[in-house]
Amino acid sequence: MKSQYQQQFAQLRETQQRLSELSCTVSAPRRVVAVTVGHGGVVKDVKFPSGAYKRMTPAELEAAVLKTIMDAQQQVADEAADVIAPTLPPGVDARKLFSGDVDLQSLLPAEPELRPTTRDVMNIRD
Repeated sequence: MKSQYQQQFAQLRETQQRLSELSCTVSAPRRVVAVTVGHGGVVKDVKFPSGAYKRMTPAELEAAVLKTIMDAQQQVADEAADVIAPTLPPGVDARKLFSGDVDLQSLLPAEPELRPTTRDVMNIRD
């Protein structure tokens, strides 16, 4: 039992380490901007690898930067889902969990039925 616990704990630490090391760089078309994000989608770096941005209006540049950030954040979230998926219960989709598309109540066991005497002792009323 103790060795199983230690093994699970070691696996969780490894998962945590892998998550903390996640990094993703995405470049916009024409290399207008390159964005690097880390775990949790935190922007770590923004670069303009070419002079293409000089030919853009401020609104075009803003849109390119924001889209590239969102693309990088989505990619790192997908990578995080791949890392954490093996630690989740069977049937739980990590990507859906991260995006909030999982009914968390469906992951819980059914609510236990309490006897009337137990309900009285615990002062539970419907």
